[in-house]
Amino acid sequence: MIRNSIRLLAGTRVRALILMAALMLPGSLAAAEQSGVIAATSDAAEDATLILARTESPRDTLGSFLLLGKAAESALAAYWQEQNQANAEQLMRVADELRFLIDLSQIPTALRQKTGGETITSLLDGLSRVDLPALDDIPGTAAPGEETVAYYDIPGTPFRIMQIEDGQRTGEFLFSARTVEMAPRFFESVAHLPARTFGIENWTSVFQQLTGPMIPAALVNAIPVRFHQLLLGTPVWKEILALLAVVIVAAVLVMLRKLLARFRPSKRETRSWMKVVTPLVILGATNILHGFFIYQVNLGGDFARGINQLATLITYLTLAWAAWQIAPAVMESVIRNRRFPQQHLSAEMLRLIARLIGILLIFVALGFGAQSMGLPVVSVVAGLGIGGLAIALAVRPTFENLIGGFILYIDKPIRVGDFCTFGEQSGTVEIIGMRSTQIRAIDRTVITVPNAQFADMQLTNWAQCDRMMIETKIGLRYETSADQLRFVLAKIREMIHAHPRIDNETVRVRFAGYGDYSLDIDIRIYAETREWNDYYAIREDVLLRIMDVVEKAGSGFAFPSQVLYLGRDEGIDTELGAKAEEAVSDWRRKGELPFPNFAATKLRKLDASLHYPPRGSPDFRASESELQAANQERLSAEPLSGPIDDGEAAPEEEQATPVQSTVASDQRR
Repeated sequence: MIRNSIRLLAGTRVRALILMAALMLPGSLAAAEQSGVIAATSDAAEDATLILARTESPRDTLGSFLLLGKAAESALAAYWQEQNQANAEQLMRVADELRFLIDLSQIPTALRQKTGGETITSLLDGLSRVDLPALDDIPGTAAPGEETVAYYDIPGTPFRIMQIEDGQRTGEFLFSARTVEMAPRFFESVAHLPARTFGIENWTSVFQQLTGPMIPAALVNAIPVRFHQLLLGTPVWKEILALLAVVIVAAVLVMLRKLLARFRPSKRETRSWMKVVTPLVILGATNILHGFFIYQVNLGGDFARGINQLATLITYLTLAWAAWQIAPAVMESVIRNRRFPQQHLSAEMLRLIARLIGILLIFVALGFGAQSMGLPVVSVVAGLGIGGLAIALAVRPTFENLIGGFILYIDKPIRVGDFCTFGEQSGTVEIIGMRSTQIRAIDRTVITVPNAQFADMQLTNWAQCDRMMIETKIGLRYETSADQLRFVLAKIREMIHAHPRIDNETVRVRFAGYGDYSLDIDIRIYAETREWNDYYAIREDVLLRIMDVVEKAGSGFAFPSQVLYLGRDEGIDTELGAKAEEAVSDWRRKGELPFPNFAATKLRKLDASLHYPPRGSPDFRASESELQAANQERLSAEPLSGPIDDGEAAPEEEQATPVQSTVASDQRR
């Protein structure tokens, strides 16, 4: 029985009438028949044949109504004799056709079933008690060349069959929209008259007491008579049953919510999908409960209308809630499947898009819900055009920041996790949100910048550097001779070209000029790293090696000071200076003077010939002992023309020879 009821709920079309839905549920037909409400006929159990409603003319509409009334009577009797799914579906189809004859366009969607059902019962009861004109006397389809009537008033009744002038049913003849209001009032005025057209004496009373197959007739007959009295158009016992069902379902939902709260999945994707469960369960429970009220309990009157409005409200609110949760859950699945890093810009952009889609779906769901409940959504939207300017001005900063966020995502000047400089601040980007960007500063504070302002700033993204520049200027004392200066320049270049963590294609080490108190040397090189701590370590190593070169050249660093000679001044080291000058003279004799550039063979020998990190560092990797010994012997034989003697140079495989062509490495950027 329950299985058949669920199939019936799932297969029933939305436009089914509440009346015929009730007529297919014969729980209290026995009591109604015993009390004389139903005038049973000998042929009531015959199979009802479905008659399709015709609306081409007033004659077709009224004739279809009378035929469908008889078909409903026969279908109800057949279902009463054998309560099976086939008879129930036949009765439902007849109900659809009856409702099809009434103009319900002015009724909110959520109330059309109940209102249409009550209108049909009142119309059947009212027209059953008056003399109707012969169908031949009612205007039919106009012949070619004849003028079509716009409406037809049924004599002796307030009902009008009129032609629809707009909408999807333009040109059809239907019972006018006023029928919804006039049918109950007309039935009250003729209720004292006997029913003559149909065998059922009082369709309205039958409708109010009917129940579904899940509520047996024996149980309904056992309920005391006082509970069958109407309250808000529904028997009291049905209202008590409905409230009890709501309490039970609410208790089950609370228990399920507590059960789900115990699960705390570690994956972000799973957590997102877990948030979808609650609104979907509430949505399913609401629709099942509402279907139970309509098709089994068969609520009616104002009480049913209130239940319908409440069910519609809960349905669309939970739909909006589910949409808000489903959009990010789907995006999390996409991010996981595409293996996006959790802090990658693309992942954050997809999450932002999911939220925007969720907001859009919320507005769509609430709009449809409001329209279904009869709220003038179209008028409200039209009214927004009048106040749109004021609203736009009020939310302008929000839209600016939202657009700024999209600019950051599309243009990609920064990504989440990048270290950047903006204005006078520097930090690591942590979140690019819908309204603002959050940056973790060097002092570990969080700086929040509106997206519109951040997108207009001059941004320096250090994370996008392929190499990091080391730029410095050193000043030698004026006592340094020209050859000593050449020695310093040559050895610094050798050291830099030999350094494994320096890009030797863009080396620039040049004597820059004569300062106020020093001979200035400009150094600009690029460290092959993108990480700041590594950069500082490489720069430190290079600066220490420069200090060694200056010291071995017998020179010294200048500083802004005045020297007052009061006694004998030893000055600079003449012995080391003489050795440096002798080395430069030897380079001239051999044609190895490295100015303006080193020979190509020399550059190949120098490339990564130093050890970095230097000896003594925890990361130092010593070469084989045989190579070290050979390296020491070669450096001893050529102390000045080879690399700096720090015990770290690699052995040369061939003797350098003079060449005429040089590589202008310091001119390449």
